[in-house]
Amino acid sequence: MTDSAAWVSALGNLSTGLAAAVAGWAAVRGLGAWRAETVGRRKAELAEEVLAQFYRARDLMTWARFPGDGGLAPTEAAGSGGPVERLARESQLFSDLQASRYRFMAYFGEEAAKPFDELRKMHKEVLDAADSLARADQLGDGASHSDRSAWSAAIGRGAASQEDELAARLDRTIREIERICRPLIDEGRRAGFFRAPPRRRKRGEN
Repeated sequence: MTDSAAWVSALGNLSTGLAAAVAGWAAVRGLGAWRAETVGRRKAELAEEVLAQFYRARDLMTWARFPGDGGLAPTEAAGSGGPVERLARESQLFSDLQASRYRFMAYFGEEAAKPFDELRKMHKEVLDAADSLARADQLGDGASHSDRSAWSAAIGRGAASQEDELAARLDRTIREIERICRPLIDEGRRAGFFRAPPRRRKRGEN
């Protein structure tokens, strides 16, 4: 009788221990899944945010160099200046992009920072070229023809026959950031991380 009671007690303890182990394993697995989902969501959201910033930066760079309509954007007043002034008014976007750079590197590694570095380099080239050309015009400092030609090309005033090297670099930079971000965004959409836009009702639907 005593032996039977001991066996029953031992089996009970074993069952309790197994139940606790299973519960602990389930909790750990659930925590791991939650962490993976959280990281996946953050990566997808960051990729979407950064890609949108790059698209806007591309449009701003293009507008600053080729504003159209006689040199002015549709909302730009006369006398508002050239590329330096145009880009200076949107400096916050480029500051935000560089702030995103460090978070991007934390998730995707240092190699992923190259599009940020290339965009910053092109942004600086346009600003420096516009400043150098303005100084040369104002001071008559005898800048060489090759220097003036390079500065003019950087701000979008190169000869019509010239290949726009900066625009080509900008396109390559956008393709590179798309290569990194687009798969993560698509994966995030499949996982339901992004809220789907509301469906437009058809005429006659209640």
